[in-house]
Amino acid sequence: MRRYGRLLFGLGLCALLITTVAAVSPGQRDDQGVRKLGVGPAYEQLGKVAVMHQGRVKPLDTVAREEVKHVFSRETIKLLDDENRVVETWGPVAAFVDWIVRPEFWDSQPFILVDYLPLKRQILLSSIREQLGVVAAKSTTSAEDKGRLTKLIEDSEITTGMLAELLKSSKLAADDQKTLTVLADKLHEEHKWLTPDELENAKIKHGDHDEPFMEWVSQLDAQKRKFDADPKSAQRLTEIEKRAIDVGQRLVTYKSYSGDEMRSAGLIRIMPRPSSRAALDYYKEVIPKARSVQDPRELSRVLTPIEFDALKALDTYWNDTPLDDRHTPGEDAKFDEKFSVWLSESSVWVPLKVLLKAEPEGLVKAGYPDADVRAFLTAYRQLENAETSAPGQVAVDAAANLLKTSRALGEAVNPGKYPTLASMDRESHFNAVNPFWQAPFAYGAALALLAVSLGFAGGRRSEMGIAGKSFYTLGMLGLAAGIGLEVYGFYLRIAISGWAPVTNMYETVIWVALVTAVLSFTFELVYRRTFTALAGAGVALLGTITAANVPLLDPSIKSLQPVLRSNLWLTIHVLTEVSSYAAFGLAWGLGLIATFYYLTATYRRTPTFKELAAPLLPGLPLLATGGAGVAASYGLFGESWTTGDPLFYVFAIMGGIGWMLSLGTVLACAGEVVNRLTTRGLDDQPAVEVERHAAAGSRPRPSVEEIKAMAEAAPPLQLDARSRSMQQTAAMIKPLSNFIYRAMQVGVLLIAAGTILGGVWADYSWGRFWGWDPKEVWALITLLVYLVPLHGRFAGWVNTFGLVFASVACFLSVVMAWYGVNFILGVGLHSYGFVEGGSQGFMSLIIASMMSLPLAAYWRRWLGYNNLAA
Repeated sequence: MRRYGRLLFGLGLCALLITTVAAVSPGQRDDQGVRKLGVGPAYEQLGKVAVMHQGRVKPLDTVAREEVKHVFSRETIKLLDDENRVVETWGPVAAFVDWIVRPEFWDSQPFILVDYLPLKRQILLSSIREQLGVVAAKSTTSAEDKGRLTKLIEDSEITTGMLAELLKSSKLAADDQKTLTVLADKLHEEHKWLTPDELENAKIKHGDHDEPFMEWVSQLDAQKRKFDADPKSAQRLTEIEKRAIDVGQRLVTYKSYSGDEMRSAGLIRIMPRPSSRAALDYYKEVIPKARSVQDPRELSRVLTPIEFDALKALDTYWNDTPLDDRHTPGEDAKFDEKFSVWLSESSVWVPLKVLLKAEPEGLVKAGYPDADVRAFLTAYRQLENAETSAPGQVAVDAAANLLKTSRALGEAVNPGKYPTLASMDRESHFNAVNPFWQAPFAYGAALALLAVSLGFAGGRRSEMGIAGKSFYTLGMLGLAAGIGLEVYGFYLRIAISGWAPVTNMYETVIWVALVTAVLSFTFELVYRRTFTALAGAGVALLGTITAANVPLLDPSIKSLQPVLRSNLWLTIHVLTEVSSYAAFGLAWGLGLIATFYYLTATYRRTPTFKELAAPLLPGLPLLATGGAGVAASYGLFGESWTTGDPLFYVFAIMGGIGWMLSLGTVLACAGEVVNRLTTRGLDDQPAVEVERHAAAGSRPRPSVEEIKAMAEAAPPLQLDARSRSMQQTAAMIKPLSNFIYRAMQVGVLLIAAGTILGGVWADYSWGRFWGWDPKEVWALITLLVYLVPLHGRFAGWVNTFGLVFASVACFLSVVMAWYGVNFILGVGLHSYGFVEGGSQGFMSLIIASMMSLPLAAYWRRWLGYNNLAA
């Protein structure tokens, strides 16, 4: 067991070093020769300008971070040269503002994410052929090289390897070789970004003709909507077509902000609408002018931008008003009063582009205060000039003046509803600190330190030495730090949004991480055995890393849907329900630790590797057959080999079973290797006398007097080294099973309460307590699934290994209730929690891999007590 402790110590120490290195070097070092633009107090001031985006008022800093990350994949843009080296970095606010001010610069910069290599090759194919044709047409190009270039141009696909091979064998001029080198670099998988010009000018082969990339994307988007509405009415999109839509959306996002076109998706709404008497009179003047236009399509040309925007606001209000209550502003006092309140409290803000295209006199006529609106326009023009003359290096005075004048104008237009500077500061601070991104480092350090401490005295706090207690204390401090960061993050997020963190999958994931960490910390303070803290740190680390890195989990704070505005019942129900996932997650983490002990434990006999590898006989054929069938269904072997949905699922199940058997066999063999390395020479050690303990089993528990009598009457046991090792493993697993049982009890209590409270909320929101909605059904299934091992354990029907196995297997019901209903089923009244894009295949692979671990432990344990040959 000492060797086992040293192994745990070494593994934990390695994990600690890896965590430390990752924490100090995630791209934070300075790159020589790289210009860092858009950082400093000027852009911090700009980031605090209040804007309305996607129905919510937020600082410009938030909008810039969200949109830049959507387009580039990271909040900081890195511009590359032809050799794929970073030459400039742009902070999010500076990049976003510069998009608006200098679109001609950004149109030629590679920053639109195109990370799917087959799509990038297709986008660049026509451009590369054209450039290769220019090289081939030169008089300096030899006949042999012209032939090679012509052959390459005629190829249906051009790759980096093809161009590299051509460069090696050709005798082109130096300029032409450089051209081919640049093209090869663009096609390399590490070059993940293209310029807006390259995308807009790209020609895509579609059928028997070429068409512009964005026209192709528009057709694909229409095809996708048609397929989503009726799968039989359109063909399913291929992977390359799905990725093309994503790239097209990124390009549209950039063009919406950088160009003059008034697209609603890319409008920066920077100012509230006036609701004064002068504003109502302006609406009254605009209506006759609009009615004089015969063709509605000509309205945007005849009316000024501010007139057209005012007309759209009035039209929006009319559409939500009964026909009998619709009036022209200025004709009915009651209508004017309601319309004025709507303009002040519910109307979307006026876009920046509208204000910039209007004359100051026109804005004053529309209800804006004269001095304030002129000061704002002047401040913006000064900022625009400063950004143009020194891109990414605006002076603080220009930024502070724009912030000051925008706030003065906003407060003058709508003094009661314009956001305070403190609220904008709070959200900007939240974006900069990003506590949920920092939490994984604390949880990772806690996991490593606690793993090291587990190597000392099996995690028993009272028996650790000074070193073990030091690692344990530091690990607990790391866990507390992670909890503190998440609590601070939730405090800021709730203060910003005004509602509890229960509205989307991202918030539930980070909430589960927090509650798991809190539960494990509490259990550890009570029991002091390291296991709960270790499992809690691991699950919390997994949750926070998933939330920070999975694109489907959107961390942005959005407007709340009406069904979620019954805040009391929503908060109680969802937080209780999701907290049960945390308790079950803690039981799952403890189960994985116990499974590892079982996987590497010593048993009555040592199974041979031939015995352990027996499941490969059915596993590998099932995996190969199922994998080939799934690949065929996706058309990898040609259209003639494609299969329908029934066969697809049959092959998928075969492949999943084969994967579990094959991976489980590998893990069982790995466990045997670890056991042999840590117990070498075990059977050569002499037997020793040990104190007899009452055996654990399913028989009735004896009384204290009976235990004392048995201990006095029984002689000491003679145990060999193998038996002692088995006894030590049992002693390690026993507290783990107790903690698993307690965590399951907490989870069952929470999910039962959450399901009942959900019925109360459903009755309040939808008028019925229970409706067999998929979310409701799977919450009930999860409750029943966990009740089985709890009652079985209480009744003595489930032994310790059965409870450990159940803690892992039962968590699959949580995965389905939490992930499956939202990402895969996507039906029911809980649609506010649904997320498009969940991968059934990827999740199935994770589930099969998860189950392979307890199956491997079961297989090796069974062989440890039974002879396969017999």
